[in-house]
Amino acid sequence: MDMEVGVDIVDLDRIERVYRRYGMRFLQRFLSDREIAVCLHKPQVIASVAGRFAAKEAVVKALGTGFSGDVHWKSFEILNDEQGRPFVLYADPGCFPFGCSIKISIAHDCHSAIATALIDRV
Repeated sequence: MDMEVGVDIVDLDRIERVYRRYGMRFLQRFLSDREIAVCLHKPQVIASVAGRFAAKEAVVKALGTGFSGDVHWKSFEILNDEQGRPFVLYADPGCFPFGCSIKISIAHDCHSAIATALIDRV
């Protein structure tokens, strides 16, 4: 069993500035249509966007690939289950090692969003 951890933190003010300047074009660059819909329906839109941004960064750090080669922003989605817990949905399963399980956690306060990803390669 091989496990890897990735973590990322994002400044909410930075995300808000870029979102105000570029709007939907900014979101469409790194989020799927489903992720955008989830974020836009949250009471704290910027925190939700920043949390997903941080989660995607944490996942690629845990993978050890960064956003390179076959792994890009839309290779996977960060969605929520019925209880509101975030989970990873592979849009392009070929980018991930066979049989790997990814768990993520996202938190935010008034200044930043942080995410942790744990990849278990069975």
